[in-house]
Amino acid sequence: MLETPTKSELTANVKGKSKTFTALNGLRFIAAMAVVVFHFAPDVRGYENVPGVLQKLINEGPAAVAFFFILSGFVLANKYLTSGNRRVDSRPEFYNSRFARLYPAYLVAFLMFAPFAVAKYLGHSAAGGPDWKTFLLAAILNALMVQAWTSYSQSWNGPSWSLSVEAFMYLVFPFASERIAKLKDTGRTLLIVAAWLIPAGITAAFTLGMIEKPLWDSYLRNNPLLWTPLFLIGIAGIRFVEPWSKVAKTTASWLTLAACVGFLALAAVWPKDWLEVFITGGVAPLFLLGIILFTRNTNWLTNLVGGRAFDAMGQASYIIYIVQAPTWHYWQALTNVLRHVPARTQIVELWQFLVFLPLLVIFSMAIERIVEIPARRFLLGMRKRKSPRATGTAVASTSPQ
Repeated sequence: MLETPTKSELTANVKGKSKTFTALNGLRFIAAMAVVVFHFAPDVRGYENVPGVLQKLINEGPAAVAFFFILSGFVLANKYLTSGNRRVDSRPEFYNSRFARLYPAYLVAFLMFAPFAVAKYLGHSAAGGPDWKTFLLAAILNALMVQAWTSYSQSWNGPSWSLSVEAFMYLVFPFASERIAKLKDTGRTLLIVAAWLIPAGITAAFTLGMIEKPLWDSYLRNNPLLWTPLFLIGIAGIRFVEPWSKVAKTTASWLTLAACVGFLALAAVWPKDWLEVFITGGVAPLFLLGIILFTRNTNWLTNLVGGRAFDAMGQASYIIYIVQAPTWHYWQALTNVLRHVPARTQIVELWQFLVFLPLLVIFSMAIERIVEIPARRFLLGMRKRKSPRATGTAVASTSPQ
């Protein structure tokens, strides 16, 4: 899951007026928590007694990652391609800003998970001895955020594979967005359809047995090339915000509620054998539709999700996502000791899971305030201090536009 958009990235100019899409942060928080629940709810004692339809919705939680990628493309396009702009003004500045937004919290999670990686590869090796080769390779690949290209995509902090994918998406954004911005509505629609069918089609081929499971698990499932089309969907989708803003409020309200109910109904009846397709962008057009619908506060639901509480939690959603695994391992070990059971006991009591959820949110918001925001400001300030413009030196206007 991906780094949270800033206020400026959630702001667009509609008829010359500034409008902030705070509900998108709220949606991001809900999506992040869906992933958290998917990862840890099955470890709760008695989970098998949870109603089947609820278990089904929980199992579909990883689909939130596809939502993150679409939303990421959408908010970047909102920042760089609206108000008459059709390209990133400066690629170095863009890359620096993305690094400053992404890496500080990523590094915190990387370091938090390090003791568990040491225990996994050096303390409890299946081969009967320390596996230094795997440990060092996993550490290097994950530190450089390139693990998703390899069979080591989940070798360290599992959820971080998606940040490796996101890093590649940032790399291609200045080039892809400039070309997408030039497309007419028909071209954008065709691009959205194609970008939906590519990952969904590849995943369908795996579901039908046309792709071997070892190949899928090791090299395809988390590969950036499989997921990048979803990012392009978000970029192309920004064009449809303005027409949506002109729909009558009452009509928009009912359409938004109907879309939410329809999505939940589809998720509830989605065939279990095709779960992988659902997760890997099978419902990407509906995710894009939801993002566009929630750019307007039209009813109680959009007002709730766009309210101050959800907005604040949504701003920490990237950190929630990236630190969930190490935080859970620490919490699980601590509370198991308090229960007088072995620290590594996997099955937990319901109270351990329920208390963990708000603590994770609070902890993530603390990291955001104490680490992520100061680190980001420092990195951005360091770039400005080195910039010729910051020192008053004249430069030619030949930088990438």
